[in-house]
Amino acid sequence: MHSTNRKKLGILLAILSVLLLISGTFAWFSLTQRAINDRSGNINFEEVGRLHDYFDRASGNKDVFAENFGDAPILVRVKLLEYMEINGESLVQADPQEVAEGNAVQPIKEDTGTWTPWTPEASGNTVGQRVGPGAVFNARARWTVGWNPRAATDGSGQLNAPYFMPTFNRARDNHKTAAAGDGRDWTQSGEEADTSASPDGTNAGADATGVTHPGNGTDGYWTNGSTATSILGTPPDTEDGTHTARQTVIQDQPVMLLSQWNALPVQDRVGNFWVVDPQTGWAYWANLLFPEEATSFLLDQANFSTSGIRGDYYYGIKAVANMVANTDGDVSALWEEAPENHSDLAKKLVDEVRNGLPILGEMEPGQTFSMRGTQYRYLENKGDGNHLVLHNAGIGAGQWATEGTTSYNGSIIDGRMRAFHDALPSVIRRQVQPVQATFPDDFANAPEGFWNVAANGWLDPGGSANNPTDIWVDGDINWKFDLEHPSVPAAMRDDITMYTPGGEKKAFALSMADVMRVSGPGLAFPDRNSRNSSGGTGWNGTWALRTFGRYNVPWIIAPSPTWWANGGLMVHLAGVLDTSLHVPRPALILRDQDGAWTSTF
Repeated sequence: MHSTNRKKLGILLAILSVLLLISGTFAWFSLTQRAINDRSGNINFEEVGRLHDYFDRASGNKDVFAENFGDAPILVRVKLLEYMEINGESLVQADPQEVAEGNAVQPIKEDTGTWTPWTPEASGNTVGQRVGPGAVFNARARWTVGWNPRAATDGSGQLNAPYFMPTFNRARDNHKTAAAGDGRDWTQSGEEADTSASPDGTNAGADATGVTHPGNGTDGYWTNGSTATSILGTPPDTEDGTHTARQTVIQDQPVMLLSQWNALPVQDRVGNFWVVDPQTGWAYWANLLFPEEATSFLLDQANFSTSGIRGDYYYGIKAVANMVANTDGDVSALWEEAPENHSDLAKKLVDEVRNGLPILGEMEPGQTFSMRGTQYRYLENKGDGNHLVLHNAGIGAGQWATEGTTSYNGSIIDGRMRAFHDALPSVIRRQVQPVQATFPDDFANAPEGFWNVAANGWLDPGGSANNPTDIWVDGDINWKFDLEHPSVPAAMRDDITMYTPGGEKKAFALSMADVMRVSGPGLAFPDRNSRNSSGGTGWNGTWALRTFGRYNVPWIIAPSPTWWANGGLMVHLAGVLDTSLHVPRPALILRDQDGAWTSTF
């Protein structure tokens, strides 16, 4: 199939999970994911997302989440709708006049499109009880949304993200959900599956109970190392054979409302969490869902109270999911296919998700850009989708290391760089590539023979009456250091930060070799002045390298407004203990393959 067509997902309507409670008995059905095509013209609908529904009626465990089994990022949103009636009468009663005027809909059991969207209120930093028409369900239907870390069922410790069994149905033109335990999938005709032959769900298949996925639906059923095969005996559900359980992504923040999302700092607004639009009931995944990933749970538990009910009762949950490719046409369909009163904030969220990270491969050396509200400078294309970037300002002065330190590795500045990485928004952190676990440190006293104590406590490596200037390229003092000079050891010359499989994901201080590699006409630092750190005046803009100039004295780039120091390479007698000149300026190697950001976090 042509790669362009593979990415044209269109709007996919996934209707998942209907809980049926009649005369005090439980039965849970789910409805199949179905493509719809009510736009004019011919749309090639394909699906690379699979909705999962793991349900256990005895405990009320109810796991609803989405998986991307394709090869490109997608956008995901899910709407949860409810219906309840007692003795045939709906608990939600719309005003007849409002219905007649088209301003309200009377819920009807047989027409799931009329059911009431779940619209919660804000509660702290997450969501609370239902508001609006659905508030009548609060006394009966008690939900737990999002994922709260807890002890793993296999005794392996705290579980920060649940395990799931990847779908066995990777056919793009088949729309069954992954329904397990007491979960149910509808047939593609939209009719409920016949459960009479096997009400406990042991007889799998859409023509029997509607169970399409292995597992008993209990909390923590899948654990690290669990394997399974398809429970359906015919393609496409068996095409991938044995699968091994994987974890969903780690939830960055709890489920929240759009208003709460909009109040977050810019750098935190894209990440792995759900955001509910109370205007429509749509819950948006606040990030692209990357290939082979699954969202955290939107719904984790659904309990129902029958206390005080007399007679027959029915309660149902329906989940409708749209999964679309990250293209202008497909995203436009989010707003066009379902003629709803979508809020401007919902469109703003989708726009930020789509544009939350720049396309690094399109940048020129020296270009400044923003990632989640923070300015960076693009330094170099490292090849194979890897790019070197630098924080465009220092992150605060501090001590480089303790006295007597001879290695950057494990130093104070190294620790500050690692802490910077660990505090990055996850949408950036997942793109950080591993680099060398340790950097060379066997040249702390090099180069030899060129040091002279200059005025004001500076160490001058050349240019004085007593020292030659050939340590600097073309004799331009403090600008380009000659790494090919015979006094420069090979370890210093070769200390270039590279993507290193099996290395460490971290931020780091640039080496002298890194800086020289990107200094010069047409490069990230075309002249001495361009090396100044933004946001600082005078010596406040000084930033430190990881390379020692000599024992206990690291190289710095000094922004003094004199011609010889403005962005110039220098060292200072104060050494590693100085707390005013050693300002970390973190660098990262990020992964960006043709603008399609991948995820390994």
